[in-house]
Amino acid sequence: MNKLSTQVIAVVVFLIVAVGALYYGGVFGNSNSSAEETASQQERTAQKVHVLKYSDFSCPACKAYTTVENQLKAEFGDMIEIEYRHFPLDSFRHSRLAAHAAEAARNQGRFKEMHDMIFEDQEKWAPAAADARAYFTGYAEELGLDMDQFEADLESADIHQKVESQLQEGIRRTVNSTPSFFINGQKLRQNPQSYEQFKSIVELYMYRSSN
Repeated sequence: MNKLSTQVIAVVVFLIVAVGALYYGGVFGNSNSSAEETASQQERTAQKVHVLKYSDFSCPACKAYTTVENQLKAEFGDMIEIEYRHFPLDSFRHSRLAAHAAEAARNQGRFKEMHDMIFEDQEKWAPAAADARAYFTGYAEELGLDMDQFEADLESADIHQKVESQLQEGIRRTVNSTPSFFINGQKLRQNPQSYEQFKSIVELYMYRSSN
C-alpha cells in the first residue's frame, strides 16, 4: 500500500469517527434522547380538573364564588371544567324558580348567560316579596329567547324533575350547605377562603392527576 492510499484511508476513518462523535454528542440531535424528553414533558403536563358546584341562585355566598370561578376559568382555560348543579334551599322562596329559569335558558343554549344575569341581580329578585318570575322573563327577553318556549319550559315537568334530581343527588353526597364543591369527585371539606387558595387546590389536583 503506497503512502497516498494510507493517507486517504486515514482521512476517511477520521471523518467517520468525527461524524459519529457529533451525532452521539447531540450536535445533530439524538432522536432517542429527544423522544425521552418529550415523554417526560408529557408526563409533567397538567391534566384537566373538573370542579362540580352544588349551588343555590338565592345564596349570597354562591354569588360571591362566581367571581372566583370566572378567574379560575380565565387563568386555566380548557384545563378546568366548572359544572353547576342545583341545590335549591327551602329557606329561599324563589330558589326553585330561578333554577327552572336557568334550565329553560339551557334548552335554548343560553344557560351561562342566564346564570350570570340571575346572580348579578340577586338582590333584586331574591327577596320574598319580589316578583322573581317577572325578572327572569325579562332576562329571557334580553337574551332574545323564544318566549313561548321559555314560558312553557318554566312549567316543564322534565325541568322540574331535573332540578329535584340534582338536589337529591347532592343530599346523597352529603351536601348540606351551599356552595359545596367537588374536585375530580372529591368533596372539599372546607371552601377556599380566597382565589389564591382555590387556585392552589386546583393546581394540586392537576399534579395528582398527572402522576
